[in-house]
Amino acid sequence: MKRKLFSVLSLILVMTLVLAACGTKTPPPASPSPSEPATQSPEPSGEPQGEEVELPGFHIGLMVYTNSGAWFDRIKAGVDALANATGCTITLADGSTPDEAIAAVENLCAAGVDGIVDLATGGVSARLLQICEENGVYFVAANNNLLNEEGYETFRKNPYYVGSVYADDKQISYDIVKDMIAKGASKIALFGLPPGISAAFDSRFAGAYEALAEANIQVLTEARSFVMPEAAQNLLTQYPDVEAIFSAVNASNYLFQPLMAGGYGGKVMLNLFDDDGDVATGFSQGIVSHAVEGVNAQAQFAFIMLYNALTEHKMTMSDGSAPDILMPYLLLTSADEYNAFLERAEGGIYSWDELKEFVALVNPNASLDDMIALAQSFSK
Repeated sequence: MKRKLFSVLSLILVMTLVLAACGTKTPPPASPSPSEPATQSPEPSGEPQGEEVELPGFHIGLMVYTNSGAWFDRIKAGVDALANATGCTITLADGSTPDEAIAAVENLCAAGVDGIVDLATGGVSARLLQICEENGVYFVAANNNLLNEEGYETFRKNPYYVGSVYADDKQISYDIVKDMIAKGASKIALFGLPPGISAAFDSRFAGAYEALAEANIQVLTEARSFVMPEAAQNLLTQYPDVEAIFSAVNASNYLFQPLMAGGYGGKVMLNLFDDDGDVATGFSQGIVSHAVEGVNAQAQFAFIMLYNALTEHKMTMSDGSAPDILMPYLLLTSADEYNAFLERAEGGIYSWDELKEFVALVNPNASLDDMIALAQSFSK
């Protein structure tokens, strides 16, 4: 009887082990956060995998020295494209002087932003980072070379400093003035704001002076003033024989329109940063000789860096420092080139599909090196 009972129990045990071996184990599905609406497919190896992840939205401040005009509209369109894809909301701020930059960042922090994309640091990023740290707000810059700002070696180590995307303002300005000289200009005036307002502006003047010195040409006049309409009028009145004007700031209203109205077409070369107005017509009429573009693209890369930091995936260099990415400007020299750029910039230079591979929540293998390579490949 005991032997028979033992045989039955053994048979039951064997059947149990067989059934267990044949069974499959199905893990519970991952549950994305239900609180946020933006949904994307993760790409762990650069290929869409089909599984959707919820992208958390954040409140982001966008600071530019102006919140109007075609140049600003292109920046806003590019940032909006990424904000919409990630469920983020944007609050705008503006300011062109150091005091205005500080006040704007203070106001954004008081408004409860989680991070700031700053395209107008006023040369006081050290103070801006201090304000951000006090409020637990992440900070990324574009359109400014922070490496030239006072206190950079200290504030770059601030945990709330995400990094920056900038262009070589000195080089692009050197290239513009050198080309003006090559096209026959020898009476060249410089126009812009006083020194110390922006590292970018100061670098532009440095590049212009380098090109003039290389050609052994003395500057005709340097018109640098906070009252730019008056400075522009004085320049044109006192120096009617000017052949080229290098402007370190947006000259669309201050110089472009007066030159157009005064019939200077074909007589004076003018470059434009941060352009506004009918630039293509300026090219066609022989007034605008160079237009500098690309800040809208810088802002998009800055947004991606900020979004990663806000989701606890801060992008860092091999030494752990925040990246400062040098990105080329576009130097446009004809109406056709300018119109092609406008068409390309509609809705943002880069689409969400082009940049989402650098978002860690979408692609766990997001590569800073690859993003830098894309930024540095920017061209016409």
